[in-house]
Amino acid sequence: MTLTRKSLGAPEASSKHGARRVARYLRRRSIPVRVAALSAVLILAFIATNAIVIRELSRNSDRITAATELFGHLETANSAATSFGEVRYWMTDLAVSLLTISERNAEQARADLGRNLERLEVYDPEIAEEIARETDSYMDTALQAVDAYTAENRVIGNTLLAQARAHSQVVEEKLAQLVQHLHDDAWAARANAIAAAGNAVRLWIIIAVAVGLLGLSLTVIVFRSIVLPLQRLNKAIGSIMEGRFDVDIPPSGEDEIGTMAKTVTLLRDNITERARLEDETRRQRQVIETAVETISEGFALFDSDDRLLLANTRFKAMYPELAEPGRRFEDMIRKVIARENATLDGLEPEEWVLRRLEHHRRAEGFLEQQYDDGRWMQISERRTPDNGTVSVYADITELKNRQDELEAAKDQADSASQAKSQFVANMSHELRTPLNAIIGYSEMLIEEAEDLDQREFVPDLEKIRVAGKHLLSLINDILDFSKIEAGKMEVLAETFSVEDLVSQVSTTISPLVAKNGNTLTVNPDAGLGTMRSDETKIRQILFNLLSNASKFTKAGEITLAARATVDAAGVDCLEFKVTDTGIGMTHEQKDRLFQAFTQAEASTSRDYGGTGLGLTISKRFAQMLGGDVTVDTEIGKGSTFAVTVPRNYSEREDEPVGNEPIDGERGLVLVVDDEPAARKVLADALSGEGYRVVTAAGGKEGLRLAREMKPGAIVLDIIMPDLDGWAVLRAVKADAELCDIPVILVTVMGDREMGLALGAAEHLTKPIESEELLRVLRRSAPFDGTTDILV
Repeated sequence: MTLTRKSLGAPEASSKHGARRVARYLRRRSIPVRVAALSAVLILAFIATNAIVIRELSRNSDRITAATELFGHLETANSAATSFGEVRYWMTDLAVSLLTISERNAEQARADLGRNLERLEVYDPEIAEEIARETDSYMDTALQAVDAYTAENRVIGNTLLAQARAHSQVVEEKLAQLVQHLHDDAWAARANAIAAAGNAVRLWIIIAVAVGLLGLSLTVIVFRSIVLPLQRLNKAIGSIMEGRFDVDIPPSGEDEIGTMAKTVTLLRDNITERARLEDETRRQRQVIETAVETISEGFALFDSDDRLLLANTRFKAMYPELAEPGRRFEDMIRKVIARENATLDGLEPEEWVLRRLEHHRRAEGFLEQQYDDGRWMQISERRTPDNGTVSVYADITELKNRQDELEAAKDQADSASQAKSQFVANMSHELRTPLNAIIGYSEMLIEEAEDLDQREFVPDLEKIRVAGKHLLSLINDILDFSKIEAGKMEVLAETFSVEDLVSQVSTTISPLVAKNGNTLTVNPDAGLGTMRSDETKIRQILFNLLSNASKFTKAGEITLAARATVDAAGVDCLEFKVTDTGIGMTHEQKDRLFQAFTQAEASTSRDYGGTGLGLTISKRFAQMLGGDVTVDTEIGKGSTFAVTVPRNYSEREDEPVGNEPIDGERGLVLVVDDEPAARKVLADALSGEGYRVVTAAGGKEGLRLAREMKPGAIVLDIIMPDLDGWAVLRAVKADAELCDIPVILVTVMGDREMGLALGAAEHLTKPIESEELLRVLRRSAPFDGTTDILV
C-alpha cells in the first residue's frame, strides 16, 4: 500500500472535523437511536473480531491435526521397520534352526508389518505397496531357501538366501526413506502450526486494540451528546424547584431531551395549579370516606407499610380501640388474639401470627377465623396499585351454622339412600319365594287341567303363569339395579369361549325372536378365541339387547355380530353388535335411553311393556366390566347397540361406574373465565379426560354460548368485568331451558353458601387441582343420564 502526501497531511484537523460532524448527526437522533447505534457498532466489531479469530483458530486447528496425523504415520513407519526387522530375524533363524516356532514368529511379524503398511497407505500408497511387494518376495525366497536347507541343498539354499537378502535391503531402504519423509513433513507441519498460532495471537491483539479505541471514541462522542444537554436541563429544573420560574429552559426538540424540555415547561406552567389540586384531593377523600361508610361489612385500608389509613364504622365496631389511623397491622392482630381469644387452629400464638402476616402480605383469596364466643369472621384481602392492602371483614356465623345443618342433612340423606337400597334388596328377595310358588302351581294346574281335559281353565291359568314370570323378571331387574346402586354387584371373572357364548345366546333367544315373525342372523368373526370376564353378565347384556330388539321389531331382521377390536387406549377388546330393523328412536328419545325406569316415550310402556331397567342394567354391567354400551339409531329404520368390553377383565378402582364422558352434546362443558391462563388450564384438564370443551371470556359471552349450545355442565368464575358470575348463575337458573344444567363455581371468592343458595352444584376455591374438578364434575354431571335424586 502506497501512502500519498495528501493522505498523511493534517490528520488532527480532519479527525476533529469528523468528530464534530458525528456529534451534529447524533444530536438530531433520539437517545435510544444513539445508544443503539453505539451498541450496533460495538457488536459488529465484536462479531468481526471473533469471526477472524475463530477462522484463524480453525485453520490452526487443521494444521495441528495434520501435524498430529503425520507424527502418527511416523510412529507407524517406525513400527513397520521394527516389524520387518523381526521378520528378517525369524526367517534367518528358521533357515539355520529349521524350527516351526521360528516360522510362526515370522508369520506373526509379517502380519504386524501388513497392518502397519495398511495404515501407511493413507500417506503414500505407492511406497507402501512397493514395501509390501518386496516383503512378499523376501518371504517367498527365504521360504524357498529353508526348503533347500531342509533337503540338504545348501548351495541352492545359500543362493536363495542371498536373493532374499537383496529384497530385504530394498525393503529397509524404502522404510528408511518413508521414515525420513514422514519425519521431515511432521516437523515442518509442527513448525507451520506454531508460526500460524503466533500470527493469530498478534492479529487478535491488533484487532482488539483497534476495536477498543473505536469503542472508546464512539462512547465519548455519544455521552457528550447526551450529558451536556441534560446538565442544562437539570439546572433549569433546580431553579424551578427553588421557586424561580424565569429560567432558561433548553428549546424543545424531537429527541428525548427536547421532550423533557417541553415537560419542564409544562411543569412550570402547571405548578401554580398544585394548591387547587390539593383542595380537590381533600374533597375526593371525603367522598371516598362517605362511600366506605355505606359498606355493610367491615372495611379497612392499609398503606404499603401496613399502617391503617382508613376504616369504616363497621370495622371500628368489630375492633374498638384498635382501628386507629397509623396503627400497624401486626400490632392489631396481636391485640386481637389477646383480647378476643381467637381460635388458633392448634398453632402456637407466634406461629399463628406469622401465618396470618404471610397471608396478609400475599393478599390472596379469603381467610376464615373463629372466636371462642362462636362467631365466624371471613376476611378478604386484595392489593392496591400503590402496594397497599384493602381488607373486608364479614360476619359469616349464620352461614357457617347453615353449612353445618346442610352437612348433617347430607349425612341423613346418605343413610336414607343406603336404607332404601337395603330395603329394595330385601323386598325383592322376599317377593321371589311366593312368586316361584305361584308360577310352579300355575304350571302344575295347567298340566292337570290338560290331563283332565278341562281346557277352559288353561287360558286363565296361562295368564297367571305369564303374569307371575313377568313380575319375577321385574323383581330380578330391580334386585340387580339395587345391587348396582348399593355397590354390591360383584364381577365373577372366568375364562370362556366367545364363540360358545354367542352360540348359547342365539340358541336361547331364537324362540323369542321368532315370536314376532323376526329372523335372527348370527355373524361372529372366525377365531375369536377366549376371553376372561363375567360370562353371566355378558350373556345377560346380550339377552337384554336381543330381547329389546325383538320387542320393537316385527317381521324384520335382527343381527348378532361379534368381532375383536382395540380401544383408544390400545386395550384388546371384543365388540358385540345387535342390529334390528325396528321402529328406531329420535335424538331426544336416545338421550333418555339409559335412564333408570325410563323408556323412549310414555306410550312405549303401554304398547310394549317393560320397566325401563333392561338397558340401564346392561350399560351398568358393561361399565363394571371396563367397557360401555353405545347406540346408533334412526327413527323408522332401526337401531344398532354396540357392547365393547375388554378381552381380559381387570379391576379398576379409580373410575366410578356411570361417570365416563361420551362424545356429543351431552359431553360438552362450558368454561366461563375472564383469565386466559385459567381458561386454558381448565380446558386442558377437561379435554384430557375426554370432555368436549368450549370457553367464554366473560359473563355475557358465556350466557350466549349456554343458550346456543346447551352444554352438559358449566364451570363458572365469579369475578369478571362485564357480567359477574352471580348474575350469570341467576340468569341460568331463571331460564327454563338452562336451569337443569349443573353449574360448578371455580373462583377465588369463598362465598360457598351463597353459591349453593343460588343453585350452584358445587363451589371450588382457586387454585384448584384438576382431579378435584373432574371428581366434582363426575358427581354433579355424570353425562350418561344417570343421577341420584332425593325427594
